[in-house]
Amino acid sequence: MKILFLTPYLPYPLNNGGLIRVHHLLVNLASKHQVTAICMEPDNKEQAAGIGVIEKRGIEVKTVPVAINQKREFKRFYQLLSLFSSKPYQYKQYHSKAMQQTINEHLATGEYDLLLVEFSQMGYYSLNTDIPSFVDQHNVEYEIMHRTYETEKNPLRKLLAYSEWKKYYDQEIDNCNKFTGCLTTSKRDAEILQKRSKGMQCHVIPNGVDSDFFQPDNTTIDPNMVLFTGTISYYPNTEGVLWFYKNIWPLIKSKNPAATFCIAGKSPPPEIQKLTQTDQSVTVTGMVDDMRDYYNKAAVVVVPLRVGGGTRLKILEGMAMSKAIISTSVGAEGIEHSNGENILLRDTPEEFSDAVLSVMTDESQRRALEAGGRALVEAKYDWRAVCDKLSDVFETAHKNSKNKAV
Repeated sequence: MKILFLTPYLPYPLNNGGLIRVHHLLVNLASKHQVTAICMEPDNKEQAAGIGVIEKRGIEVKTVPVAINQKREFKRFYQLLSLFSSKPYQYKQYHSKAMQQTINEHLATGEYDLLLVEFSQMGYYSLNTDIPSFVDQHNVEYEIMHRTYETEKNPLRKLLAYSEWKKYYDQEIDNCNKFTGCLTTSKRDAEILQKRSKGMQCHVIPNGVDSDFFQPDNTTIDPNMVLFTGTISYYPNTEGVLWFYKNIWPLIKSKNPAATFCIAGKSPPPEIQKLTQTDQSVTVTGMVDDMRDYYNKAAVVVVPLRVGGGTRLKILEGMAMSKAIISTSVGAEGIEHSNGENILLRDTPEEFSDAVLSVMTDESQRRALEAGGRALVEAKYDWRAVCDKLSDVFETAHKNSKNKAV
């Protein structure tokens, strides 16, 4: 098949969950099909280098100029402006005339068999085509906005989250209904969307992990090291880390003064960076070259998230690295886990701290969780298996489309 693949951002470098998912779906589809990808122009040299990386996989890449409303330096202005608009800020963040024109030109050729669009916000574009079309719904976005509104303390940010939630609550469903089918990362997300729109066709295509790349080595584990990974500036991560530090970390330190908390990932905001100024037990790395180095050393990986949607790649990566994972229920949503066998779920500060301390001191429990997590990833969440399932969905849709045409 010839597939047209629309994504707002070039999926490179692989330094956040959204880009990782887009990248692996793109390159795995290209191993079986002819793929053309359309995205915005890279905004830095590192991302620009990704064009060559992706083209080496046989993928044709078409880039579109970034509109002024999509530039980061104008984000706050357009966020404030959106408060007085019927559309959320995300419309300005994703939409441009240049992208619409490029989409129109490619669909007008009539040479594509299937269309895949990344992120429901890209559903704001007009898609004049009769070919099977799918939107990849990384999260139920309006749910994240609502959870952000519920947990945010800053009055202006809280107002913006409320505005985004109220506007996108219906518009997200409208955007998804434009497509033949909707891809979700979890059964839970599919059920939420189908409850809102009875006729929506959803296919669960979970997040995955490269289990060949993410696997443990012989690095000696630091029995006192607690690790959190991710794009730290992403609100659910920032909120989760601060909640963990303020409510759980003191309980852990009171019983294990030698414990250390490593926050590893790009773009830590000032409120996270300043934790190191007053607490020598906390390390904030910023961007790292290879997250495996930190996974290998950690005794336990924590996912103390209270806001989110879809599934967390940090859990799958940690499991692939044979790490004991302790998460809130929200943090582990969408993953077919077994509490107590391949992950520990704890939602109160006391329960969470007790679980961390238990894993630190009970080697048999830690090793059982490590083995259980790795086994789960190998069985259900390797990217190759995930993308085989996606290819089956697309080939069925293409076959049905051809039969209808006849």
